[in-house]
Amino acid sequence: EPGPITDFLQTGPHSVIEESRTTNVTNCPGMNYVVYTPASTVNPPAVVIGHGFARGADTMSGWAEHLASWGVEVLLPTLCHYNVFNGVDHEMNGQNMKELADMHGTTEVVYVGHSAGGLAAIIAASQDENAIGVLGLDATDTQGAPGVPDYIGQGYAGSVTCPSFSVMGEPSSCNADNNGLSLFRMMDDYQVIQVTSADHCDFENPTDFLCEVNCESSTVEYSDEEI
Repeated sequence: EPGPITDFLQTGPHSVIEESRTTNVTNCPGMNYVVYTPASTVNPPAVVIGHGFARGADTMSGWAEHLASWGVEVLLPTLCHYNVFNGVDHEMNGQNMKELADMHGTTEVVYVGHSAGGLAAIIAASQDENAIGVLGLDATDTQGAPGVPDYIGQGYAGSVTCPSFSVMGEPSSCNADNNGLSLFRMMDDYQVIQVTSADHCDFENPTDFLCEVNCESSTVEYSDEEI
């Protein structure tokens, strides 16, 4: 008979220790990040999570805590190059995510990102020989943004050699009509799932009113809880 199935929807068996830190990375002195460490683990693999454009690390803190409860150490930075003060530089955000993993000393790292943070995660994974996985949460590529070249991710996605996974919502302007799908199709080892009736905000944890007022779907088949 099949063995019992682990329900990863539930909180994992590890209590989680949170620690706020600051480090210096390229073009970003004093980058703030939070480390979520699962208690009673030795040398766990690491996950680096990137938030979306003009968003903040707080919108991904629920994922960080949940993943850590299942035994991985999570690094959640506030990316320096997704705001009006430092400009938009997706490639530098990806480089900074890799630099953060290097500085942390992990030899096994999964890069995760929501929206444009998914693009940064792909860029980081393409440059890191220690990457063992990349996960896009409604990830997007660049398209039609003033002053930003189109389809930056296509210059990096083909260099990703680790297993890759994409979870996407319904196409909309907020996820550039699922243009991130093209990036995963450039990778050798990828899987893609589209979540029926999911909107861009469903991939944040927690999301907030600012996302929902701009990106929440007005016609859905399932509740947010089901999604």
